[in-house]
Amino acid sequence: MPDTTSPTVEFISIAKEFRHEYVVEKSRFITTVYPCSTEEDAQSFIARINKEFWDARHNCTAFALGPKQEQQRSSDNGEPSGTAGKPMLEVLKKTGITNVAVVVTRYFGGIKLGAGGLIRAYSHSVAETLRLAPKELHTTRTQLQAIIDYALYGTIERYLQDAQLHYETTFGEKIDLTILVPPIDIERIQKELQDMSHGAATCNVLDAIEVVLPLD
Repeated sequence: MPDTTSPTVEFISIAKEFRHEYVVEKSRFITTVYPCSTEEDAQSFIARINKEFWDARHNCTAFALGPKQEQQRSSDNGEPSGTAGKPMLEVLKKTGITNVAVVVTRYFGGIKLGAGGLIRAYSHSVAETLRLAPKELHTTRTQLQAIIDYALYGTIERYLQDAQLHYETTFGEKIDLTILVPPIDIERIQKELQDMSHGAATCNVLDAIEVVLPLD
């Protein structure tokens, strides 16, 4: 029997390193986010950004690691205590995005923002950067194989696209589709494919696998 269960925890991370700049009262807040899975990766990234922006007044940091953000750390890097690293980490916790490290580089513009202003600026910088950054879903999907005639391909493909299901297609004597389905939906999707093809589709439930899927 194939293993169609979902043994892993779903989580969202970012797909690649991403940078965004925010200016308030002439101070530049340059936020860089980076996908990572270990503290060593996070610290290596932070060291790289510190080297790149060596002349900045502050390079404040936060990271969250693990499917449920089990590892968390932050640093104010010289800003008044609690005005940078902690607000940055709170944004990560609120979004639930994990396996990510964040550095906010600040170039002082000559106008003091005060504690409240700093908290708002650092929080906004991280929130906006995470909103704009490409994200991905780490999850488990059951593989459903569907073998169909060419005459059914257009109808089945439109159905899969409308359902936002990821799939791979192999063209041979017939069309062989490998569809990635949330385990909870496998029986429903299989039935809908059978109904749509009037029983002509050959469906086989294969093992569940861990996958990384892009998010819009």
